[in-house]
Amino acid sequence: MGAELSRATHVARGLISAALVGVLGVSAATSSSVATTRRVLPAGHFTVSSFNVLGASHTPPGGRRASGAIRIGYASRLLTRHHVDVVGFQELQASQLTRFLALTAGTWAVYPGLHGARKVDSENSVGWRTGTFDLVSATTVNIPYFDGHPRAMPVVLLREKSSGMLAYFANFHNPGDTSRYRHQARWRLAATEVEIALQRRLAATGIPRIMTGDMNDRAAYFCRVTAGAPLKAARPTSVRKNGVCSAGRPRAVDWILGSHRVTFGGYVEDRSALVARTTDHPVIVSDVTVDPARFPNAWAATPSVPAGLGG
Repeated sequence: MGAELSRATHVARGLISAALVGVLGVSAATSSSVATTRRVLPAGHFTVSSFNVLGASHTPPGGRRASGAIRIGYASRLLTRHHVDVVGFQELQASQLTRFLALTAGTWAVYPGLHGARKVDSENSVGWRTGTFDLVSATTVNIPYFDGHPRAMPVVLLREKSSGMLAYFANFHNPGDTSRYRHQARWRLAATEVEIALQRRLAATGIPRIMTGDMNDRAAYFCRVTAGAPLKAARPTSVRKNGVCSAGRPRAVDWILGSHRVTFGGYVEDRSALVARTTDHPVIVSDVTVDPARFPNAWAATPSVPAGLGG
């Protein structure tokens, strides 16, 4: 196990270097991009979700759940029910994404969606309502997925149309233990190291950050990631205070986390009948408020975007 953990750490360091060094190198100009004129800025308000939609390949004909194409219609209804503005999708396979885009008829945009380097890249995408947000820039970072094989995960910088606020959104799906892939804990740990490194680098921009994902871990993930990066959970009973982690016995492996200075509210883990027809995960939802006094860089007219995040 020692050798395996050493190898996992080596892979993680390589992925961190490839994904972040030079790719997400924060410009020193970021902190100087804040407007010097005094003006009243509206707070940013939006609703975010982490949503594992259950890939179409998991519900072949004859099963107890409907096909992926039908279930993605249910997923769209759930996004509307919860007034979601930005969603981190996991297991959004290409056939489901194609159907989702057809159903929503231009009211949603998705990255990387169908434009990733590989077809499987659609499975982990960030989606946003086009009437609420504009895309400023986007990229992907690699994490070690099953058995350590790299898998691209999205990072997008969006601007809220109503307030002008900028925010980063990153979405992840860490490898779980399955009947086919066993003993994946070392790769989850290595993936977490990449996620921590990303959040630490993005924090230097002074722009609010939201991270969603199916982390395939509960308390251990929360405690590890909040110890390593400036993050807190939307889930109100999972807290870190004075260096002490109190995860609060989370039921779900799905998480919404964000910058310390954002305000979370209205947290929901939806396990309704419609959710059960749609997926084998709860739908995680939270409202988010961003105070311009706490994030002045989020209202920069021309943000200094880290190298490699240009769209």
